[in-house]
Amino acid sequence: MIWYFLYPFRGTTEPPSLSPAHPLRRSFTRYGREASRHPVITILISVALATCLIYPFPFLYTNNFTNGASNLPHHVWTAAQPVQENMGTEPDVVMRSIWVHGSYMKALGRDVLLAGLEIQDALLGQTINFDPKLSAGLGKPVGHDTPLSLEMRDSFHAINGLSEQSWFFHSPLLYWSCSPEAIAEDDDIVSTINESSQRSTSVNVTLRHSIVFSGKRFEDHRLVAADALVITLVHKLDSPVGRQWERQAQALAQSSTSPWRMYPRDGRVNNSQVYEFKFQPLSVQDDIFLAIAYSITVIYFLLSLTKLRALKSRFGLMLTVVAQTVISIMGSFTICAILKIDLSRIPREVYPFVVVAVGLENMFRLVNAVIITPSQSKTSSRIAEALGQAGPIALAGVGQDLLILYLLSKVVAPGVAAFCIFAAVALIFDFVLLLTFFVAVLSVDVRRTELSDSLETVKSQRKKLGAAKPKRHNAWVNAVLSGKTPISTRIAGTIVMVCFILVLQGHFFDNESPLRTLSRALQFVRPDHQLSSPPPVSQLSVDINQARSPTAWLRMQDHETAREVIHVIKPDTHSYIARVYDPLVFVLDSSDRTPTKAGVRRFLPAAYDFARNQSTVFVVSVLIVVAAVSLLMNYLLWNEEDTSHDDDGTIHKEDPLMTVTTLTPGHDLDVVMLSASPDGVVVSVGLDRRIRVWDLQQNDRSHYISPTTNELYPFPILAMAIDEQAEWVALLSVTGRLMLWNINEKQWGPSGIIGTETRAPPLFSFKSPKPGAIASLLIVWTSGSLIEVNFHRESANQIVELKPWEGLISSAKQFVAKPTTTDTEPPLHIVVLTTKGTIYLASQLDDKWDSTTITLFPPSTQKIKAILPLPKLNLLLAITDTTATLLHLPTQSTLHTFTDLDARPQSLQCFHSVKRHAFCGHNGLASFSLARRSVCTAPSQPSSNPPCNTWSSATLTVHKVPHNGAWQALPCGAIVGVTKHRASRRSSSSDSPSRSSSASGLRHRRAGALRGLRGEETDGWEAWTLEARGEKH
Repeated sequence: MIWYFLYPFRGTTEPPSLSPAHPLRRSFTRYGREASRHPVITILISVALATCLIYPFPFLYTNNFTNGASNLPHHVWTAAQPVQENMGTEPDVVMRSIWVHGSYMKALGRDVLLAGLEIQDALLGQTINFDPKLSAGLGKPVGHDTPLSLEMRDSFHAINGLSEQSWFFHSPLLYWSCSPEAIAEDDDIVSTINESSQRSTSVNVTLRHSIVFSGKRFEDHRLVAADALVITLVHKLDSPVGRQWERQAQALAQSSTSPWRMYPRDGRVNNSQVYEFKFQPLSVQDDIFLAIAYSITVIYFLLSLTKLRALKSRFGLMLTVVAQTVISIMGSFTICAILKIDLSRIPREVYPFVVVAVGLENMFRLVNAVIITPSQSKTSSRIAEALGQAGPIALAGVGQDLLILYLLSKVVAPGVAAFCIFAAVALIFDFVLLLTFFVAVLSVDVRRTELSDSLETVKSQRKKLGAAKPKRHNAWVNAVLSGKTPISTRIAGTIVMVCFILVLQGHFFDNESPLRTLSRALQFVRPDHQLSSPPPVSQLSVDINQARSPTAWLRMQDHETAREVIHVIKPDTHSYIARVYDPLVFVLDSSDRTPTKAGVRRFLPAAYDFARNQSTVFVVSVLIVVAAVSLLMNYLLWNEEDTSHDDDGTIHKEDPLMTVTTLTPGHDLDVVMLSASPDGVVVSVGLDRRIRVWDLQQNDRSHYISPTTNELYPFPILAMAIDEQAEWVALLSVTGRLMLWNINEKQWGPSGIIGTETRAPPLFSFKSPKPGAIASLLIVWTSGSLIEVNFHRESANQIVELKPWEGLISSAKQFVAKPTTTDTEPPLHIVVLTTKGTIYLASQLDDKWDSTTITLFPPSTQKIKAILPLPKLNLLLAITDTTATLLHLPTQSTLHTFTDLDARPQSLQCFHSVKRHAFCGHNGLASFSLARRSVCTAPSQPSSNPPCNTWSSATLTVHKVPHNGAWQALPCGAIVGVTKHRASRRSSSSDSPSRSSSASGLRHRRAGALRGLRGEETDGWEAWTLEARGEKH
């Protein structure tokens, strides 16, 4: 929403995209990388935080408001809020009270109790063993100022029938039946008060500590001190008891022998405020509204979950969202309880909604940011990049929501203001858990399920989607559900939060409409509006240092007391209006009102009890939970690769960063031939006529291939190959002898004479061996002949020679295409290119080779000079001087032609992203070489719905690297290369050895250690990598 307010200044409603160098984005990126590299540690931190927030919950909340704990929300709306008197509201009752103070926080002393009883009897008359039922039916009309006898007073009591003269009162002295003898004989007053906290008056109003004491101090869930006795008279507007209370108060003020000071001095209390006390259970409309709100939220969540095309662990994500929401809500309840924020005024069903609505927005924003990152990137880079993009936006959104909640809390009812504080704390916790718990779980999920892979489970759904024609009027709905519109991605959570709070506000103003509530809120913030409030009593508060102000005491009244009073005054309703007068305050003359540390503490009393009694158990419980989760994570991730980063700077196993390793001992002269297997076995041939086998997976362990006889002397070597299992090395000598070397046994294998040509064969590679054979070789000569050699251990070698092609062969590539069905053995193909530019495709079926000619359509005006098969896609690139044509091998149809290429045909290579299922039902790619959009690799088909993005609609981006060295495209989707880096020579003295050593054309690697050290300063090699997005390292 903040971006819409900034539209006049920015000219757009899109969130800003911070540059990678921005400090905020860089901080989020760095944190995301570290969190994804250490997911277990991050999860353990979030588990420890969650345990610290959830464990104290049962110790801080209770249904009994008298024990110092916070009151749990129920299924009701409760309120004790002021009402504007100009609205014409007629009070139902009048509430008058007296506060009796002794020394600071010493109201439970015997002297204060006896003084309070004396004042109570002076205002109401004798109250010892008070039982108004005995005077039932004795009441009769009296004059306005007529003194009341005890029988007449009791006859008007509410227990004898509700009328316009009814009254009743609350007093802590009822614990002792208002008997001075019982107070004087009580040896343990504090125990009596705590044991009598559930005692009821004659009208079944419970004498809770909250209504008969002010400034309470609890320890171990027991009341141990109070600052004032509170005696409250509740009477109807025409009650003679209320008038007698006023007359007697003025008489007490005129008495000069009283052992107390009275405030106000004249006993006249004129300041009053109209309050509404409410206890309203959830109505059917409330239940329906909440059911609809939560149903829409759940449906939105589930539909958004199904829209995540590249996410497999949906159930895990759902559990993560639920866990994060529960922890945020429980943690917010805990913090609000510690800060003594009363959350019992709003039903408990309301609290989770805002957290769910706003929290889901940030979660899906982060997940979608991860999905759009390049799938070929490593996990830590994807999480870091996604958090760097989504983190600042989420932080701005949370800050915006916190500001809105702060402003709303200033203009709404006190109960809704408490809800705003709860929502703010919950949003903060939700954001913290998003950065810890959710990021860690998401990184584990991405790593384990390979987020970039296509979903096999949605294949049938895509086919159904392609077959059915969507209705036009659902396009906007689908866009909202898929998060493609601003309302669903940036402002939905904020709008829902504001509207929901306005609805809650309406419950505290007679269920008025949200529009009326919004209008009322706007009136609250107008400068000329003055909300009625009780006049301040600052002088009184300063004089006697009250531990709790009357207004704060009034708003602390729990909802159970309101329910009981409503049942007495208006049995058939859920609220009542009372005119509440400021209390008449009495302070004993001998009192010391200097504040001490024994006063009301800042935080919830139950929090201090928890810290004092449960600290050891709490710490042990947190350690046990963290240890248990650590063991569980180690068990679940037992087979995962170690992603920890060593302190010495070594590289992550997860992060395939480029490293340079010197293989020693090496060759004396230049290496002229290399061959490698996928398992990391490398065979090198040097001009020093040495052949060395390197095992990069076994700490660079190597050995020489030593010829045992002149017959097995392979030099000069014409061609070399290594099989995929890294078991055999094939060497072809210029003499025509073919030899095999067993890498594991380090000995020679079968050999034989197959003949040779003057030039190296275009194709010299292993193929899958036949049953009973140890190795099979395919050789394509430039003359056009194909030789297949099958070596046997005990029988003669089998040599099959064919000539399936006409003309001279300039290039030949072997590949295995993917089978069309699961039962079909993958066929072996050889694609060759003649010197005339003709392309042949030879396929082996049942030991027979079948060759066909591939014709370009439309025909190319330039001669094809290079070919590049793409077996994973069943595609072939036919390359000329300026173009590269992409062919679909099964149908031999042209898919796309890349034009205006400025490259040597033989140097062109290709890499692409993982193939996945597109919306149209065909196989597609996210990137192909320079292409960045999802494209279709199938031949032209009838139009589908939804349509595919074709090669012609793809975005072409060109990246140029100013290096002249060798380079190679890797299957991971990047290019790696090396180049000679020359620096300015420092002196001519270091120049002469270089010239002399290079005169013969050979460089002696081991000769001259000192010269080698000098060469590192002035002449070296540089390695580089380039990703499809253009990122160069």
